[in-house]
Amino acid sequence: MTTIRKVTGAILIGGESRRMGQDKANLPFAGETLVERVHGRIAPLVAEVFLVVRPDRLQWAEDLAPTGVKVITDRVKARGPLAGIHAALSEATYPRVLVVACDMPDLQPSLLTGLLADDSAEVVVPRTENGFEPLLAVYAKSCLPAVEQTLAGGPSRIPAFYDKVSVSEWNESKLRQLDPDLRSLVNVNRPEDLPK
Repeated sequence: MTTIRKVTGAILIGGESRRMGQDKANLPFAGETLVERVHGRIAPLVAEVFLVVRPDRLQWAEDLAPTGVKVITDRVKARGPLAGIHAALSEATYPRVLVVACDMPDLQPSLLTGLLADDSAEVVVPRTENGFEPLLAVYAKSCLPAVEQTLAGGPSRIPAFYDKVSVSEWNESKLRQLDPDLRSLVNVNRPEDLPK
Protein backbone atom coordinates (compact mmCIF):
# COMPACT_ATOMS: atom_id res chain seq x y z
CA MET A 1 0.00 0.00 0.00
CA THR A 2 1.27 3.47 -0.87
CA THR A 3 2.11 5.77 2.01
CA ILE A 4 1.05 9.38 1.57
CA ARG A 5 3.67 11.55 3.23
CA LYS A 6 3.11 15.01 4.65
CA VAL A 7 4.85 16.46 1.63
CA THR A 8 3.80 18.82 -1.14
CA GLY A 9 4.30 17.77 -4.76
CA ALA A 10 5.11 20.41 -7.37
CA ILE A 11 5.06 19.78 -11.11
CA LEU A 12 6.90 22.51 -13.03
CA ILE A 13 5.39 23.16 -16.45
CA GLY A 14 6.84 26.51 -17.37
CA GLY A 15 9.55 25.58 -19.87
CA GLU A 16 9.88 27.08 -23.32
CA SER A 17 9.93 23.64 -25.02
CA ARG A 18 12.14 24.92 -27.86
CA ARG A 19 13.33 21.47 -28.91
CA MET A 20 9.80 20.03 -28.85
CA GLY A 21 8.36 22.95 -30.79
CA GLN A 22 5.23 23.11 -28.60
CA ASP A 23 4.17 22.97 -24.97
CA LYS A 24 4.98 19.59 -23.45
CA ALA A 25 2.52 19.39 -20.58
CA ASN A 26 -0.52 18.60 -22.73
CA LEU A 27 1.22 16.31 -25.21
CA PRO A 28 -0.30 12.82 -25.43
CA PHE A 29 1.74 10.03 -23.86
CA ALA A 30 0.44 6.46 -23.60
CA GLY A 31 -3.21 7.49 -23.53
CA GLU A 32 -2.93 10.54 -21.28
CA THR A 33 -1.19 13.90 -21.31
CA LEU A 34 2.33 14.21 -19.96
CA VAL A 35 1.12 16.26 -16.99
CA GLU A 36 -1.57 13.69 -16.21
CA ARG A 37 1.01 10.92 -16.33
CA VAL A 38 3.46 12.72 -14.05
CA HIS A 39 0.64 13.67 -11.68
CA GLY A 40 -0.42 10.03 -11.55
CA ARG A 41 3.09 9.03 -10.51
CA ILE A 42 3.50 11.50 -7.65
CA ALA A 43 -0.05 12.06 -6.35
CA PRO A 44 -0.25 8.74 -4.44
CA LEU A 45 2.90 9.66 -2.52
CA VAL A 46 2.20 13.22 -1.37
CA ALA A 47 -0.54 15.09 0.46
CA GLU A 48 -1.09 17.85 -2.12
CA VAL A 49 0.04 18.64 -5.66
CA PHE A 50 0.60 21.99 -7.38
CA LEU A 51 1.24 22.82 -11.00
CA VAL A 52 3.72 25.69 -11.22
CA VAL A 53 3.68 27.99 -14.25
CA ARG A 54 4.63 31.46 -15.39
CA PRO A 55 1.90 34.04 -14.67
CA ASP A 56 1.11 34.46 -18.38
CA ARG A 57 0.29 30.72 -18.64
CA LEU A 58 -2.15 30.57 -15.73
CA GLN A 59 -5.37 30.06 -17.70
CA TRP A 60 -3.75 27.50 -20.00
CA ALA A 61 -2.47 25.55 -16.99
CA GLU A 62 -5.81 25.68 -15.19
CA ASP A 63 -7.48 24.20 -18.26
CA LEU A 64 -5.14 21.20 -18.34
CA ALA A 65 -4.72 20.66 -14.58
CA PRO A 66 -5.93 17.29 -13.29
CA THR A 67 -8.98 17.47 -11.02
CA GLY A 68 -8.19 18.83 -7.58
CA VAL A 69 -4.75 20.15 -8.51
CA LYS A 70 -4.05 23.78 -7.65
CA VAL A 71 -2.19 25.93 -10.16
CA ILE A 72 0.28 28.45 -8.77
CA THR A 73 2.47 30.96 -10.58
CA ASP A 74 6.02 32.17 -10.25
CA ARG A 75 6.38 35.12 -7.90
CA VAL A 76 9.65 36.21 -9.52
CA LYS A 77 9.55 36.88 -13.26
CA ALA A 78 11.86 35.46 -15.91
CA ARG A 79 14.05 33.36 -13.63
CA GLY A 80 13.24 29.93 -15.02
CA PRO A 81 12.81 26.79 -12.93
CA LEU A 82 14.42 28.32 -9.83
CA ALA A 83 11.47 30.73 -9.69
CA GLY A 84 9.16 27.74 -9.93
CA ILE A 85 10.85 26.09 -6.96
CA HIS A 86 10.60 29.38 -5.06
CA ALA A 87 6.85 29.55 -5.76
CA ALA A 88 6.32 25.94 -4.68
CA LEU A 89 8.25 26.41 -1.44
CA SER A 90 6.37 29.63 -0.73
CA GLU A 91 2.93 28.06 -1.28
CA ALA A 92 3.51 24.58 0.15
CA THR A 93 1.40 23.52 3.12
CA TYR A 94 4.02 21.01 4.22
CA PRO A 95 7.69 21.44 5.22
CA ARG A 96 9.10 19.49 2.27
CA VAL A 97 8.36 19.69 -1.45
CA LEU A 98 8.91 17.01 -4.09
CA VAL A 99 9.72 18.93 -7.28
CA VAL A 100 9.45 17.23 -10.66
CA ALA A 101 9.34 18.38 -14.26
CA CYS A 102 6.28 17.69 -16.40
CA ASP A 103 8.39 15.97 -19.05
CA MET A 104 9.53 12.98 -16.94
CA PRO A 105 6.97 10.31 -17.85
CA ASP A 106 8.73 7.30 -16.32
CA LEU A 107 9.13 8.44 -12.74
CA GLN A 108 9.47 5.26 -10.67
CA PRO A 109 7.51 5.14 -7.41
CA SER A 110 10.36 3.20 -5.79
CA LEU A 111 12.83 6.02 -6.41
CA LEU A 112 10.35 8.75 -5.47
CA THR A 113 9.62 6.94 -2.21
CA GLY A 114 13.34 6.60 -1.51
CA LEU A 115 14.01 10.29 -2.09
CA LEU A 116 11.08 11.23 0.13
CA ALA A 117 12.30 8.93 2.89
CA ASP A 118 15.68 10.68 3.02
CA ASP A 119 15.22 13.51 5.50
CA SER A 120 18.92 13.92 6.21
CA ALA A 121 19.29 17.26 4.41
CA GLU A 122 17.41 20.31 3.13
CA VAL A 123 17.90 19.18 -0.47
CA VAL A 124 17.73 15.55 -1.58
CA VAL A 125 18.85 15.35 -5.20
CA PRO A 126 20.13 12.81 -7.72
CA ARG A 127 23.58 13.43 -9.17
CA THR A 128 24.91 11.46 -12.13
CA GLU A 129 27.94 11.92 -14.35
CA ASN A 130 25.86 14.59 -16.13
CA GLY A 131 25.49 16.59 -12.91
CA PHE A 132 22.59 17.32 -10.60
CA GLU A 133 18.99 16.47 -11.51
CA PRO A 134 17.38 19.42 -9.68
CA LEU A 135 13.95 18.86 -11.24
CA LEU A 136 13.63 15.48 -9.56
CA ALA A 137 14.45 16.46 -6.01
CA VAL A 138 13.04 17.14 -2.57
CA TYR A 139 13.44 20.63 -1.10
CA ALA A 140 12.75 21.78 2.46
CA LYS A 141 10.92 25.06 2.99
CA SER A 142 13.95 26.11 5.03
CA CYS A 143 15.71 26.57 1.66
CA LEU A 144 13.60 29.66 0.92
CA PRO A 145 16.07 32.29 2.20
CA ALA A 146 18.90 30.76 0.15
CA VAL A 147 16.66 30.54 -2.93
CA GLU A 148 15.56 34.16 -2.52
CA GLN A 149 19.15 35.33 -2.07
CA THR A 150 20.15 33.52 -5.26
CA LEU A 151 17.20 34.91 -7.22
CA ALA A 152 18.08 38.42 -6.05
CA GLY A 153 21.48 38.00 -7.67
CA GLY A 154 20.00 37.50 -11.12
CA PRO A 155 19.24 34.51 -13.35
CA SER A 156 20.79 31.35 -11.97
CA ARG A 157 20.80 27.62 -12.42
CA ILE A 158 19.00 25.81 -9.62
CA PRO A 159 22.12 24.33 -7.95
CA ALA A 160 23.50 27.83 -7.41
CA PHE A 161 21.96 27.88 -3.93
CA TYR A 162 23.06 24.38 -2.91
CA ASP A 163 26.21 25.66 -1.22
CA LYS A 164 24.02 27.64 1.21
CA VAL A 165 22.00 24.62 2.46
CA SER A 166 22.57 21.01 3.44
CA VAL A 167 22.44 18.59 0.49
CA SER A 168 22.05 14.83 0.27
CA GLU A 169 23.42 13.78 -3.14
CA TRP A 170 22.21 10.45 -4.49
CA ASN A 171 24.88 9.04 -6.76
CA GLU A 172 24.19 6.73 -9.67
CA SER A 173 24.87 3.59 -7.67
CA LYS A 174 22.34 4.58 -5.03
CA LEU A 175 19.80 5.60 -7.66
CA ARG A 176 20.12 2.27 -9.47
CA GLN A 177 19.24 0.37 -6.31
CA LEU A 178 15.71 1.78 -6.64
CA ASP A 179 15.54 2.50 -10.37
CA PRO A 180 17.96 0.09 -12.12
CA ASP A 181 17.60 1.62 -15.59
CA LEU A 182 17.37 5.22 -14.33
CA ARG A 183 14.06 5.55 -16.15
CA SER A 184 13.00 8.31 -13.76
CA LEU A 185 15.66 10.62 -15.17
CA VAL A 186 14.51 10.40 -18.80
CA ASN A 187 13.05 13.61 -20.21
CA VAL A 188 10.79 13.99 -23.22
CA ASN A 189 12.53 16.77 -25.14
CA ARG A 190 11.90 16.08 -28.83
CA PRO A 191 9.01 14.70 -30.89
CA GLU A 192 10.94 11.47 -31.43
CA ASP A 193 10.97 10.90 -27.63
CA LEU A 194 7.20 10.39 -27.65
CA PRO A 195 5.83 6.84 -27.97
CA LYS A 196 4.73 5.91 -31.48
